[in-house]
Amino acid sequence: MENGQMDAKMSKELEAFVNKEKERAELQSMIHDLTATCWETCISNVKSGTNSSSERTCLENCVNRFLDAGVQIVKNLQSQR
Repeated sequence: MENGQMDAKMSKELEAFVNKEKERAELQSMIHDLTATCWETCISNVKSGTNSSSERTCLENCVNRFLDAGVQIVKNLQSQR
């Protein structure tokens, strides 16, 4: 394999790696935002190691709405293409 071909192959591999890392960072950021938003909304007081039933329900609903919003955004973006 010539140097030019190796460089092109390495460049593609590097680009794929960078794109994957960007996706991973975006997912991590989304999870952080979800956690912060739902925590502030649902958790009123941290006294014990367990959440109340209402806090658990609130967290579950909050996460589901966050995911629903993400799915809707993706659908809207895809329909605009």
